[in-house]
Amino acid sequence: MKFKTISVVLEALSKPGMVLFAILCPLTWSLGLIGPANVWAEDDPGATVVDTLVSVQGVRLNFRIIKGGSPTILLEAGGGMDLTEWDNIAPKLALKTGATVVSYDRAGFGKSDLPDSPCDMKVEAGWLWKSLEHLGFEKDIILVGHSYGGWMIRIEASENPNAVSGIVFIDPFSVEFVDLMGVEYLDQQPMTGKLPFDTSQPEKLTKQQQALVRMVDKGLGPKVEIMKKTVVPKGIPVFIIKSALPTLPNEEEQKAWNQALDQMAASIEGSVLIVAEKSNHMIPFMQPDLVIETVTKAIRLAESE
Repeated sequence: MKFKTISVVLEALSKPGMVLFAILCPLTWSLGLIGPANVWAEDDPGATVVDTLVSVQGVRLNFRIIKGGSPTILLEAGGGMDLTEWDNIAPKLALKTGATVVSYDRAGFGKSDLPDSPCDMKVEAGWLWKSLEHLGFEKDIILVGHSYGGWMIRIEASENPNAVSGIVFIDPFSVEFVDLMGVEYLDQQPMTGKLPFDTSQPEKLTKQQQALVRMVDKGLGPKVEIMKKTVVPKGIPVFIIKSALPTLPNEEEQKAWNQALDQMAASIEGSVLIVAEKSNHMIPFMQPDLVIETVTKAIRLAESE
């Protein structure tokens, strides 16, 4: 049944219009594709896996760490998703590279606390970095981010350039896409501003729904202003994995998404654009081996520089 379930989900994901901000948690959790995984021991019985909560400014963030050597690979999930997005990739990545692999739940998602304060991407990137320092991961970090997670790792790299050794963007949400489509337009689209549930009675919302409301609060405008001030560090390997199969509801949006990633790659000196020929937006699920291969390349290049 497990393989049948996964095939059903992947068939659904291959249809246009399913995702924009990579918020597919309700579907994938209910079908068992994302959730507590038992792949750790199967992939590497000798691996040391630690789940821990780190408190920073009164907010506890949940981390999963596969202990290895240097570098440290940090995995940022897509918008609305949690560290379980990486359950199929993280142990294999640790085994292949020998690196330490860290995934975590952003504030409000998974086992992390839901803050009372408004969502601020820069503040939350700061919470993450303070947590990493507390855990002893202060340098030689390879950042890997999917979709909305691509925005997060761009902030993290911009704020901590000396600690970052390489970056892998996986079909990232981009300022270029927002510029092409417009903030007002995207704020009215599913998953970037218009949530697929009733928000008029906050007291009846689940924790995950409250976290989604908090994430999209005030729209894309403030987020774009933060992102436009970010700078990708020079002199480190940067890869952008771009999906080949359509995901967005109409041809104009999909064309803009593809064009935006081409523009993004052109704007980052020395970056390498890779096309995931068999994937739509959900590349970590549809082509996990490509993600692992690309992160491995980034590590090798970082070591040679």
